[in-house]
Amino acid sequence: MTHLLTPLSVKKGTLKHTDDIKESLNLSIELLLNTPLGCIPSDPEYGFVFTGLKFEIFEESNGTIHTESNDNSPIYKKKISGSSKNIQTFASELNEAIRQYEPRLRDTATVMTYIREKKEILVAVRGIILTNLEPYEYRTSIKVW
Repeated sequence: MTHLLTPLSVKKGTLKHTDDIKESLNLSIELLLNTPLGCIPSDPEYGFVFTGLKFEIFEESNGTIHTESNDNSPIYKKKISGSSKNIQTFASELNEAIRQYEPRLRDTATVMTYIREKKEILVAVRGIILTNLEPYEYRTSIKVW
């Protein structure tokens, strides 16, 4: 079975594709993670919020992002670190986006951990690939602030 590679590109008049479902899943999650939430007019729910948080207030002591104003936006006062079982973390939001936009995975779990010394967030996504029931794992890091 072949899978499209995202972002889409054309090579010799055809869309690039791969037979490696893990490579395709990796690129799909990477695109979701690096697309600013709300930047696609046809689907404003697609994307992730981290690309827009470079100038927000970040409390290193407890890993919380917020603003000084009384902004009621749902992206504020959330923690980075934690598992997808905690609804007040960015990990839970990413996990929900993966569930919504990547139907080739099931039983997904997402964990984010802030590494203070490196000023980066480690991201780990685990799940089961539906077509072959193999375990799937994606890891990356995001430099912040």
